Amino acid sequence: MFSNMNFGNELVKKGTTTVGLVVKDGVALATDTRATAGYFVAHRKCRKLFPLADYAAITIAGRVADAQNIIDYLRANINYYSVARNRPMTIAAIARIAADLMFRWRGYFPYEAQLIIAGVDSRGPRLFNADLYGTLTEEKILSTGSGSPIAYGVIESEYREDMAVEEAARLAFKAVAMAIQRDIGSGDSIDVAYIKVGGKYRELPPEEKKPLYAQFVKSVY
Repeated sequence: MFSNMNFGNELVKKGTTTVGLVVKDGVALATDTRATAGYFVAHRKCRKLFPLADYAAITIAGRVADAQNIIDYLRANINYYSVARNRPMTIAAIARIAADLMFRWRGYFPYEAQLIIAGVDSRGPRLFNADLYGTLTEEKILSTGSGSPIAYGVIESEYREDMAVEEAARLAFKAVAMAIQRDIGSGDSIDVAYIKVGGKYRELPPEEKKPLYAQFVKSVY
């Protein structure tokens, strides 16, 4: 699920495509669902998009077990903070916890994952990238994994910060769909969700994705 990484003499090959966008009224996220082990398709319906809370979500690229452990860790901290402080944890704080965890273990048993953490808080829509070394950056558009160069080409040609979040979700779907056409590590199906300002995490059901599949996921030969 992740692009090539070299730890010592071991080359870890993984593939995926994940996308995140910030727009005026929310954030949109999309991922493919193919899990690979080298050139072997290990699973066709692997989830890479998860809600962390009603107002926050995460996409994962990398080793699945590592990413799932990080998700559990973040959810526990978000829930504890909410109970202890009686207010939601900010998106920046959630992203910082993830980055600190990965930084702490980078030299021993690193978490082989790259994360997009996004959501809406009191400061508005936010989008962060955290990599396996603990680097944390805030972005307006993001794509990770082996299909990201293709996805970026689609996003950068059509993205507008003033687009509606529903339109951004459609663009995120299209970017992943185009990556699936050309990247062997990405494929099978697409998960897409958005969080709107004043709303909650919403993942598009199959019936709403059906016309998007018809439009973007098709043979060109």
